[in-house]
Amino acid sequence: MEQTPKTYTARPRWLKVLLDIWENRSRTALVVASIAVGVFAVGMIISTYVILATDMEESYGGSNPANIQIRTRPFDEDFVKIIAKLPGVRQVEGRNRTSLRLSQDEGKTWRSLRVIAIDDFENSEIFIRESVEGKTVPADREILLESRILEEFDVEVGETLQIQLSSGTVRELEVTGLVRDQSIEGGPNAQAVAYITMDTLTWLGQEPSFNRLMITVEGDNIDLANIEAVSQIVEDRLEESNMPLISVINSPSNEHPSSVTVLAILSVLGAMGGLMLVLGGSLIANTLTALLNQQMRQIGVMKLVGARNLQVISMYLVLIILLGLISLVVSIPLAAWGGYQFALFFGDLLSISIGSFRFVPRAIVVQALIAIFIPILAGIFPVISGSRLTVEEAISDDSASKDGGSGRFFEKLGESMEWISRPLLISIRNTFRNVRRLSLTLFTLTVAGGIFIAVFNMQASLNNFIGSVTGLFKADISVSLSRPYREIEIASLVESIPGVADTEMWLSALGDTPKGDGSDIVFTIQAPPAASDLIAPNITQGRFLQEGDTNAIVVAETIWADLPELKAGDTIEMGINDGRAEEWTVVGIFSFPERDADFILSYAPYEIISQQTNNVGRGTVLKVVLDEQTLVNQERYANTLDTLFQDEGIRFESIEEGMTTLESVSEAISTLVSFFLGMAVLTAVVGSIGLAGTMSMNVMERIREIGILRAIGAVDSAVMSSVLVEGVFIGFISWLLGIAVCVPISYGLLTMVSLAITNSVMPMVFSATGFWLWFLVIIGLSAIASIIPARNASRLTIREVLAYE
Repeated sequence: MEQTPKTYTARPRWLKVLLDIWENRSRTALVVASIAVGVFAVGMIISTYVILATDMEESYGGSNPANIQIRTRPFDEDFVKIIAKLPGVRQVEGRNRTSLRLSQDEGKTWRSLRVIAIDDFENSEIFIRESVEGKTVPADREILLESRILEEFDVEVGETLQIQLSSGTVRELEVTGLVRDQSIEGGPNAQAVAYITMDTLTWLGQEPSFNRLMITVEGDNIDLANIEAVSQIVEDRLEESNMPLISVINSPSNEHPSSVTVLAILSVLGAMGGLMLVLGGSLIANTLTALLNQQMRQIGVMKLVGARNLQVISMYLVLIILLGLISLVVSIPLAAWGGYQFALFFGDLLSISIGSFRFVPRAIVVQALIAIFIPILAGIFPVISGSRLTVEEAISDDSASKDGGSGRFFEKLGESMEWISRPLLISIRNTFRNVRRLSLTLFTLTVAGGIFIAVFNMQASLNNFIGSVTGLFKADISVSLSRPYREIEIASLVESIPGVADTEMWLSALGDTPKGDGSDIVFTIQAPPAASDLIAPNITQGRFLQEGDTNAIVVAETIWADLPELKAGDTIEMGINDGRAEEWTVVGIFSFPERDADFILSYAPYEIISQQTNNVGRGTVLKVVLDEQTLVNQERYANTLDTLFQDEGIRFESIEEGMTTLESVSEAISTLVSFFLGMAVLTAVVGSIGLAGTMSMNVMERIREIGILRAIGAVDSAVMSSVLVEGVFIGFISWLLGIAVCVPISYGLLTMVSLAITNSVMPMVFSATGFWLWFLVIIGLSAIASIIPARNASRLTIREVLAYE
């Protein structure tokens, strides 16, 4: 007997799964999008974190970074050779870091430039500079520029720059190269840096001496204990040579100076990504529950023909897994690309070399786990619940009737409030027809709104912090003089310039106090007059200086890195300009936007500092107030003072405009906020997807109701408005809830960000902009998310309604 060849066909339930995916493409796209958004966000953050952490370590370590960086008074090459012979020291180099004045327009405008002089570039092996363009070794009377200077100056290789000496003489240097230097602290407000030889430094009128020691250690250069042991030996040798230790930085060779801040910010972004993942999970649960409600009769028919509970469960679990795999295919390349772009941005910001584009296996694994297991966890309970229905329950299921009593409630509401139109009352009633689905949708939109508003609250808080910092820069122009000058001499000269409203003379000094480990904490002391109106720091503890204060000092919060227990009212032993140590009272502590300064900024009374330094009636810092406070005017008068002082033979080190520093800090804050705002927009996208899904499912459940409305003469616009009102009403409720939820989210977000930036917690400021902007966004998104479901509802014919199962 001839045998019929076997044919292999898929079982009906698996065909149903494939058909559910293909024939309901809009619903499939909705579920895939809801999963993919959270998977993308988490994958992008992980990719950025891994790429940046890996390349930061490799790039920084590849430059052979100094394990010990010491700032002290000037020394020569002989002292470098003495340090090189100390036990534990592998390499040592001396460098000179100073500030000069730079001009690109033949002296019309001048800007501050930090210059690093190295004696032997050819044999310099610590913090090896990477070439970006041109040379990496300058000849005499040539200058190299660190690549980040391009953020502030439009400079090209081959261009000639004018450098101003303290005497006022101008010398020209040719730019022969752009380099990337890992030793320079990065950030949007990083100062421009240049490199010259020691011979060039002498030609520019500076002393040919070093003021920085760069040291690498023998043995394990990533063991901080080993580094600190060698550092202590070097510090002891400095003390024996009567060399004051102004600052010391000990760091392993695998830790970039800015890594803590950058990775902390990425961790905050990761937390937001995780929160979006939770939102995506609730969205998935909502969508799958609605899907099962829609297919209750199909489940009843399957059970009627013999399907077992396990078969029904497995079928829908396979559907969930397939949807997760589709979202994974979409999100993996997008997350990899987004993570790499983030890494490139931070790399440029910190002068870190980022390798070529690559996929991060760790990110892919996490994305795969999220894309598979989160949907399963979100859908397993509605799947099991649906599979347990009896045939009678499944076939007789009428989701439209399950409104939890909301219909009767709104009927009574309509009777008591006759001014509410019937169509509006129906739309409001339909909002609450499925309380569970509404709850999940409101959860998604509420948290999304809370994050969105919190970002603007954080921005307002950071701007408030900048505003409080402006109290440190109230003068329009600050001039650092090369030596103490008589106040009456300088004031009468400057105040004779039209447009100058007032001047003040301050003194600057260095103070030092023992840290407890043998080293000293160095204070840069600014000494304003007691009645000064040009200083108003943001005091976080205690008070500022008052008339009658004697040995009183106000210090920046950065002191807590060395003395974490210090508080207002405590006393410290401090010497001024290497003088005899005396007892000083810390009367106040103020916030300062610098986390890793070489010094502790502080303020002490001019009357006391001038007496202790024998400079009564003299000053080293000139503060100038102008009639017109604008950056353009500040720059114009800075150049005027520059010319005036040169003509009068008054030597100065720098002239700084007050608004320049504030603008650089503001740019840094704006860059940071833009990242968080991008994450907030993603959360808004998640919320709108959830609302679109809810509205689609609500329309599906209202098929019969819409058919009845069409049968009694309802026009398309009436059906569409009914659905739109429902969606907008849901958005409005979520906005009200979002206002409450944003409070804890705002505090948590600001705490993490402020600790990463300033090592202290900034005060919270709530922004009305965030509240009202989110109102406009959520109402707009609600309307957009409801348009397609409303349009579909308006197109339903009576015949289609009657044919609907």
